[in-house]
Amino acid sequence: MDFANALRQHTMRLRSAVAGRLSATASVAGEAYTAALDWKNNSEFSNWLTDHLSKQCATLASRAMDAEYLRTNIGGGWHRLYDGGHSLLGSWSAVSSSLPELGALDRLGAWANEYWKDLITTRGMPIIVLDHADQVSEYFKHLDCVNVAQLIGGDLCGISIYCNWNDAAKLVASATATECSGIVYANVVAPLVSLIALGRAYFLIRESEQDDLQALIEPALRGLTRSGATVLLITALPGGFLLHLSSGIVISLGHSYVWEKGRENKEAILTMMRGCLADPQGSVASRLPLPPNFALERPPG
Repeated sequence: MDFANALRQHTMRLRSAVAGRLSATASVAGEAYTAALDWKNNSEFSNWLTDHLSKQCATLASRAMDAEYLRTNIGGGWHRLYDGGHSLLGSWSAVSSSLPELGALDRLGAWANEYWKDLITTRGMPIIVLDHADQVSEYFKHLDCVNVAQLIGGDLCGISIYCNWNDAAKLVASATATECSGIVYANVVAPLVSLIALGRAYFLIRESEQDDLQALIEPALRGLTRSGATVLLITALPGGFLLHLSSGIVISLGHSYVWEKGRENKEAILTMMRGCLADPQGSVASRLPLPPNFALERPPG
């Protein structure tokens, strides 16, 4: 009987440890991926996906989707945002009208293939069709595009939310980190998914006995500082997508370690900071390990 209880307790501890590691891994991977998916890395990763997961060749359906661009050259390289042939309804209408002899299922398959061929590229497909007469900055053009690389980031964010579903602090930290990097790099997918985490965290706080939203300030700051440090490093560090993704993971792990150590020694750190602010020179000198024969007097001459 004692052996059975011990085995059960050991199994529960092991399961809890594995679940904790899995949730931490999912959070770090999702945040690092979103932070690494800047414009340069998005192009590199999207080009790799395009080369390996699609066949980019012109067809009757693709020419129908590009008809307005081919006729007027509207929008240039950003023509998908303006020509009306690459929105969901516009692309379906173009493909259907270009293949009237096919059945409904065959037209649906042809449309899905053509939509995928454009969605997987760097500039992806538009969320809304823009008016070419409006002057839109490059940032908002990126914000109006969705591609497969960004959708992968949304999936990773969703996995992180699932793994931390009952932990409000982790949900807020992960969501704020994702929101930060998503806003910086005009990535709309992962920040939208992370709104689910914020809503779930708010629900958990309201259902708890504390019902105090101030408890979410610390994890929010943790997520913002973690994402900010990752974005700064990736911006300054030369290299490609894999290097930036690996660096983002290392920075996230290092930030978590430093943050936890800071929480453990918070009182000592605050005491030292108060002493330094009260007497900068004396406080610093009193905390430096000086040798016994050290003299503060200035040498003669």
